[in-house]
Amino acid sequence: MKAPSSSDKPETPHVMTRQDAIIGMSWALAAYLFYSLVPVGIRMLGDRMPAIEIVFFRNAIGLVAFLIIFSWQGWGSLKTERFGLHLQRNFLNFVGMWFWFAALTMMPITKAIALHFTEPLMAAILAVIFLRERPTPNRIIGIVFGFVGILVVLRPGVVDVNLPTLMVLGSALLYASVSIISRVLGRTERASTTTFYYQAMLTVFSIGPAIWVWVNPTWEDVPGLLLVGVVGTVAPYCLIRAIRHAEATVVAPFSFLRLPFTAGWAMVFFSEPTEIWTWIGASIIFGATYFMTRAEARAKH
Repeated sequence: MKAPSSSDKPETPHVMTRQDAIIGMSWALAAYLFYSLVPVGIRMLGDRMPAIEIVFFRNAIGLVAFLIIFSWQGWGSLKTERFGLHLQRNFLNFVGMWFWFAALTMMPITKAIALHFTEPLMAAILAVIFLRERPTPNRIIGIVFGFVGILVVLRPGVVDVNLPTLMVLGSALLYASVSIISRVLGRTERASTTTFYYQAMLTVFSIGPAIWVWVNPTWEDVPGLLLVGVVGTVAPYCLIRAIRHAEATVVAPFSFLRLPFTAGWAMVFFSEPTEIWTWIGASIIFGATYFMTRAEARAKH
């Protein structure tokens, strides 16, 4: 899920300098701060608005912003010869977002965030299955420890594994599938092309179901809509800027900041505490993901 890029041409690779790293880390800090606010907006809206309607507003607001940018930059990059693959990618994205938003209205926010850290691990498994990537020992170790972290968060047999929990894991699996398709599309498609079809298709997919259960927004819903639509669009843009300046292994650790940031917002806005098992499990999942990412990055150099 990428934000519109100011340039669709890949930048010339260069050695990361200290200044690059600092700039990249600053963008990453901003990105994950913004990401942590989106679940707050969803929870604000969830008591009065169906999850599918929130999905619609999330993408419709982003689409409007995207169209404004394109009206200035031009429309030439919207052409594609892989419409079918865009359709598959964005249908999975749509269902994954619906599951994610619905789950956030029904379970502790920080627990949902912790379980969603499994997305890169699931993507690693799918890459082996569908892209025929070789399952390296480091990848296997990361996946195994990530699974251990899931068990720590869920504590099956001690705490009931319910529908919202399964929806979060299902969302992570669907988002992982999206990332695999995105890698295939990235070989031929421009970033702006992929982003446009993402925003446009999710808006189209969600508008019908949203109208079916439509609840008219009120002025009380404006803060939540701004967090979901505007902040949710700015966050991936900041992340793209971070990756342009700094290597993935520098940016990746900042993703864990979503948990303390979100836990803080959940306590301030909803008086929602975070269980110690969520912190422990999330740390294991994140550690496994980071270990796998860093080990494979070293292997490529």
